[in-house]
Amino acid sequence: MTTPIPVKPSRRTRPSSGPRARLKMSLYGFLVAWLAPNLAMAALVLVLNLIPALQSYGSLAPLLTVVGVAGMVIGLPMCLLVNWLFRFKTNQWIHVLGYALVGMLYGLAVLFSGAGGLVPMLIPVVGFPAAILMALGRALARPLVSQVRPEAAAAA
Repeated sequence: MTTPIPVKPSRRTRPSSGPRARLKMSLYGFLVAWLAPNLAMAALVLVLNLIPALQSYGSLAPLLTVVGVAGMVIGLPMCLLVNWLFRFKTNQWIHVLGYALVGMLYGLAVLFSGAGGLVPMLIPVVGFPAAILMALGRALARPLVSQVRPEAAAAA
């Protein structure tokens, strides 16, 4: 008796090759998702700068500049890239995870700033809260994001 030849499963095809539904974020949604977490992160660094116990290790004032520059140089283009790359993913939690990844990259800005003293040891202090704040900001912006269906756009 011989064994039968295994049958290869057919490749999965897309149900429709036409236009797909996509997410569209308003300007207010982007401001909530990007600007509000950056302002909260700057406020957090400012509060850390005012703690007298940390002043004995050195000034944290350069960290405020680094966080601001990271928000503009890393945060803004990367958040726009996440919005563009995932525009056809209608599950918004994928976008939230993308924003959290962008927030983690804020820690690299501290590494590349070249500041000495206590500041390079604060990479996780910048990266993890920035990731949490960016994810929270994108999660709060969920009501400001609409789903655009291609058949509805064609009918209008």
